[in-house]
Parts: sequence; C-alpha cells; structure tokens
Amino acid sequence: MKYIGLLSSAASGKLGGVVASHNRGGSYFRHHTVPVQPRTASQIANRNQLASMSGAFKALTPAQINGWNALGTSVTLKSKLGTTYHPTGQQLFVSCNRHLAQIGTTSLLSTAPTIPTIPGLTTFTITQPTPGTTVTTLPYTISPALPATMGCVWKATSVQTTGRNFAGKSLYRTIQGDNPASASPADLFSAYTARFGPLPQSGKIAFQVKLIDPVSGFAGPPMRADVTFSQPVGTNLFSFTMTANPVTLSIATGSVTDLLILTDNGSFTGAINWSVNNLSTSKITWSFDVNPKATAPTLTLTKVTGLTTGTYTATVVGKYGTFEYDVPLTITVTA
Repeated sequence: MKYIGLLSSAASGKLGGVVASHNRGGSYFRHHTVPVQPRTASQIANRNQLASMSGAFKALTPAQINGWNALGTSVTLKSKLGTTYHPTGQQLFVSCNRHLAQIGTTSLLSTAPTIPTIPGLTTFTITQPTPGTTVTTLPYTISPALPATMGCVWKATSVQTTGRNFAGKSLYRTIQGDNPASASPADLFSAYTARFGPLPQSGKIAFQVKLIDPVSGFAGPPMRADVTFSQPVGTNLFSFTMTANPVTLSIATGSVTDLLILTDNGSFTGAINWSVNNLSTSKITWSFDVNPKATAPTLTLTKVTGLTTGTYTATVVGKYGTFEYDVPLTITVTA
C-alpha cells in the first residue's frame, strides 16, 4: 500500500483484506473483493492488444528498449493521488502505440520518438437538441479548427442521468479515431449510436476529444463537452426487431439456408453485426451472405463430418452498438 502523509491523507493499494481507494469525495477504505472480469468482445480485444504490445516491447533490441526507458525519464505524469512520476519505457511504448492504433496506424512504433509539440484546443461544444424533439444529429464546434497535421480520438460515455456531472475515465469509450483530425465528421450522432445503440427518451452524454501526434503517438489533453436531450415519449428511431423464417430447420446433407426478416421501429438504416451464438454443437458451421448488413441477411448452416442425428439449438443475434435482438433457432439433423 502507498500513502501520503503521516495520517494517510491519501493512499492507494491493498493491505491484507483492506483496499485504499478514492473518489471525488476523497479517500476511503473498503474490504477487498475479487472483481468480475467482463468478457465482452471489445474488452477481450482491448486485453489482447495490451498483451500483444507488452510482448512486442520485450522483443525490441536492447538499444530500442534503452531509448524508450530514456524517453520515459523526460516525461512527467500525474498519479491518481496527485503525485508526479516518470513512466517506464514499456508503459510509454504501449501508450504511444495504443494512441496510434486508435487513429488507424497498424504498424508498431519501435524506436523512441522525439516529444512533439501538440497544439491546444480552446473550446469544444455540442449543439444542444431542442427539448421534446427526436435527436437525429449531434453537431459540434471546436476552436481552433482541428489541424490536418494531427490525428484525433473521440470518446463518449453511455447515457447518464441528467443530474450527473462527474464522469470518470472508466466511463468513456472510444467511438471514433481520425487521421488527419481535420477529416472528422461534423456530426457525432452516427459514431455514437454505432457504439452505444439507440438513445433512450432522455439523458446526458459526455464527449471527449484529444489530438494525437501521428508520428510519435503522444496525445494532447482531452477536451470535454456534454449534451442533454429529452425526446418524445416512445421515440426510438434506431431499434429493430427480427424473426427467422423458418424458426425450425432440417439438415439432411450439406447446407441449409434461413432468411431473417428485419423490422425497423422507425427509420433504422444502420449496418447490423450478425452472429450465431449458443450453438449446441461444434459440428455445424454458420455464415451470412453479408456481414455487417443493414437489411435482412441470409444465414447458411452447414454440417461438419461427424455430426450425429438429433435436435440442436442456437441463437441468431443482431447487434447495433449496445442494442441487441436475439432469435432462437431449432436445427433438426436427419440421416
């Protein structure tokens, strides 16, 4: 456990079964509990990326590792307790390369770069929707204009209650990365709903934007803008339902197809990500004619050698942002 001050005015870490933590109200102590590890697709991808980049650092040449370690000594960061520290070379390597990945750079930066000068952003505001109207656009203004020499990353929270003003780092999710930053769309609605799904009737969203140097991967400080909205009761232009025709399929030899029927609840036009989950056997493979697809796709189920006769179940999933609709399937395999 780390602490500052004789009476532990600020502390972090774990000692026995007690954990020191803090929030905007100050420091506090709590009992240690083993957290549940979420395993969504995005969280798994994030962990895999961290593991891959950490492994890539260890594979660098000694000269490259020394270069990153030396660069770390010239970078000063602030901890959660407000103290300053220098990141390790590995921490800096992972941070810079994650920033580059967010703006579409696929190759890793192996040699420690020179610390760049990143221009500052003065203002970031989002046009507030008129209360009582359906939200279909989230335009914003930024000054000075986003530069063509930089990339940028856009982040946002899920919809929060309108009275919530504090949004910690853990609430933000990346919704888009652009390189150059000047190529960013003038509206954030499509990027937001693609990540989080349809908006509820009312709420508040916090957005962040920060500039990324496309050469070094260093990032500027984030700028925040909030938007509060209140839509008509029952408004939900971006949700959908679906059915399967047929719901029960029979496979005798080879493959069988099923047509999914998509019904939008307004004016839905987004590209849905399709998948088959909970298939009760590994000896049936699946594919869609196009994926993702905004219209009803054709699902093909194929027998794998060794599949025995019987009845199997599966779930067809259509997902857009955080909005998800499931349809159960029954598959009968005959000789």
